[in-house]
Amino acid sequence: MKNFAKEFRQAFPDFHDSIDIQLAEGDMVATRFTSMGTHRGAFMGVEPTNRELTWTGITIDRISEGKIVESWANWDMMGMMQQLGAISESEQSRGS
Repeated sequence: MKNFAKEFRQAFPDFHDSIDIQLAEGDMVATRFTSMGTHRGAFMGVEPTNRELTWTGITIDRISEGKIVESWANWDMMGMMQQLGAISESEQSRGS
């Protein structure tokens, strides 16, 4: 995970998230977010494109004593890779 985070931050040095909606119940918090960043370094084998990307995702965190103790995340990696030009929409539809 540390290696992925390092590669990601190098690839998108201006990366930032905005929270679209956040819901909490008991010790669980669900967050829908929108992420943005400019592709300035190699990412998952894709050389820098200098494209500005936007993608969305959802995380669910379990909180205990004020800290995140478990976390599950799902984000639109397919859409992100399409924006990078690594996957075309026609390639995606052939896989289904």
